[in-house]
Amino acid sequence: MTVPMVSIVARASGTGKTTVMEQLISELIKLGYRVGAIKNDAHGFQLDHPGKDSWRFAQAGARAIAIISSEKYAIIQQTPARRNLDDIGSLLQDVDIILIEGYKWGNKPKIEVIRQETGKEIVAPLEDLAAVVTDIADLEAPVPTFSFDRINLLAEFVAAKYLKTKPPLAELTHFDVHGRAHMVDVSEKNVTQREAVARGEISMNRYTFALVKAGRMAKGDVLAVAQVAAIMGVKETSRLIPMCHPLFVSGVSVDFNLDENEHKIEVTVKVKTSGQTGVEMEALTGVNVALLTIYDMCKAVDKEMVMGNIRLLEKKGGRSGHFQRETP
Repeated sequence: MTVPMVSIVARASGTGKTTVMEQLISELIKLGYRVGAIKNDAHGFQLDHPGKDSWRFAQAGARAIAIISSEKYAIIQQTPARRNLDDIGSLLQDVDIILIEGYKWGNKPKIEVIRQETGKEIVAPLEDLAAVVTDIADLEAPVPTFSFDRINLLAEFVAAKYLKTKPPLAELTHFDVHGRAHMVDVSEKNVTQREAVARGEISMNRYTFALVKAGRMAKGDVLAVAQVAAIMGVKETSRLIPMCHPLFVSGVSVDFNLDENEHKIEVTVKVKTSGQTGVEMEALTGVNVALLTIYDMCKAVDKEMVMGNIRLLEKKGGRSGHFQRETP
């Protein structure tokens, strides 16, 4: 399958092409895509030198990077003439999209960067123009326009237009570039309303089920204690799960469904917050703690109880949007 290529272009240097490109790389990676980058018409070949464009693209997370000038390209190999861009692109392995800085020629789709100080004229051929990034509020353009502080929306546009399929399985975000565990930095995420619903169940024998239902277990009202335990579990999640962020939980609800036929109890926990990361782990932890509490209170009469089928039913809010399990 041909990997799509999209160019980031501008009328002149100093307009912020590199900044837009590195932000777009980062945002596409957040969406789960693998990004390659090409620096076109490079001046000098200081590969991965701090501050250079290739270094910035690597810092943004690009999986593969190429640099091209009129005389050579990295891999460093002498060439008598400019290499075909598609030839260079084919050398970038295991990527879903390739972003090119400064390729005004050919028929590649182009995202043009336009600044107030350089004028409103669009220089890219209109038939190739895909989008515009600008600081001009009233700029008239025949394509979608994005402000410099909304590159995340540009990434979503690019993904929808050129990456028709769902992203491959996203790389694990709880490991840094050295393979060591770390807490994900969510400081740049927007504060949004978030909600998660999780469910699990515990099966027991007929006699145990009857005692729980009647509230006659020796240790007390099993479901009342399990409800409090679920809420406590939700609030303690960041202390139990190493890479979870401490959250301000705005609401927790716990529901029990008693299945008479199969002698099992279903526990459903819904958690709400307003923050920069979701509450899936809080809901799942609440379910687990509730089930363990039920087991603890009933184990004197039934040590063969089985806990299981713990799953996330639904999540709302955040960059990944709305998730709902098809079969609850």
